[in-house]
Amino acid sequence: MASSLPKYETKTLKNGLEVVVIPLENSTGVISTDIFYKVGSRNEVMGKTGIAHMLEHMNFKSTKNLPAGEFDKEVKSIGGVNNASTSFDYTHYYIKSSTDNLGKSLSLYAELMQNLNLKDKEFQPERDVVAEERRWRTENNPTGYLYFALFNAAYVYHPYHWTPIGFMNDIQTWTIDDIKDFHKTYYQPSNAILIVTGDVKAKDVFKKAKKEFGDIKNKAKIPEFKFVEPEQNGARRVNLKKDSEVEMVAITFHIPDFKDPDQVTLSVISEILYSGKSSRLYKKLVDEKQMVNTVYAYNMENIDPGVFMFLAVCNPGVKAEDVEAELIEEIELMKTTQVTKAELDKVKVNTKSDFIYSLESSTSVANLYGSYLVRGDITPLMTYEDDVKKVTAKKVQDAAKKYFNFQKSTTVILKK
Repeated sequence: MASSLPKYETKTLKNGLEVVVIPLENSTGVISTDIFYKVGSRNEVMGKTGIAHMLEHMNFKSTKNLPAGEFDKEVKSIGGVNNASTSFDYTHYYIKSSTDNLGKSLSLYAELMQNLNLKDKEFQPERDVVAEERRWRTENNPTGYLYFALFNAAYVYHPYHWTPIGFMNDIQTWTIDDIKDFHKTYYQPSNAILIVTGDVKAKDVFKKAKKEFGDIKNKAKIPEFKFVEPEQNGARRVNLKKDSEVEMVAITFHIPDFKDPDQVTLSVISEILYSGKSSRLYKKLVDEKQMVNTVYAYNMENIDPGVFMFLAVCNPGVKAEDVEAELIEEIELMKTTQVTKAELDKVKVNTKSDFIYSLESSTSVANLYGSYLVRGDITPLMTYEDDVKKVTAKKVQDAAKKYFNFQKSTTVILKK
């Protein structure tokens, strides 16, 4: 079947930098220039957690040719916007600008890749900024605290044991040399993908990319990744105490990596359970019973096997265990009965329209393609529309039975 996805062209430079161009014939004069590094918190080790995220902050400090803060100023001066983010599996930087400023964006990224200073006097205050971010998002935020504890409990060995912010003690004890080593190892052409999306011609991008990045050398061998989470042998339960106005509960189950064919079915389950006001969990827990103000049910799609996560924030006076009982009932229902044709059709229609909508802007197209390319396989994206169409009520029930196994679940409850 014809896919709605735009075509892309790709070339790899001699130094291993993959250059991808996704021309959108939309005569907007707008492009998104993104660089994805194949490094996230999954590439960290205990004692040095949070470094990938710290390095994302340091990337906006001084380089050989740019004073600290100059990167942002340069982007603003061309009327562009930029940002960055670090996830479990990768780090992503983007600049949205006019097509005329492609060269400028590329030269800025090339400067960061090869000439970042990483000075201790810039690092120390930025470390405090990151520690403050951890306090604000995790220590002093009950939901953030629960979320972090959830991964600590669901993974005992694999680096998904922590989220990208890392542990507070590590944030306070990294040295500038740790950061430099990490940069030298992972921020090199052979570990990066440059993606230019929007109103642009592929040949112009390839030519300019070669000019800016062609001479950058790789400095180190990228370590092979060897962590495999051992199978969970029994249910885990964690009770947390935290200064919180309300109680919270989370339940997770282990699921396969992003390439697994079951991922599409798991996404459909997630949509049926929690997408929008007509979803099962919203109708029951928010509308009818008024037990929670927030409820999530979603599947992680990561390089390594992820988790399917249920998370609920109770209303004042509601017990976490009561909400847990309701969640268990809904999870069991997915296993014992088939979803209705109406539910399935609705998800398929919504998924298709969301998908097509996400292909309208250069930024979201870059995000979509980049997130698959950087994880090492674009096939699931290419077959996505077809795969969603093929999901049946039986497939949904089978997947629920297969993965929602309470003998291998992790439950975290937070109380004041």
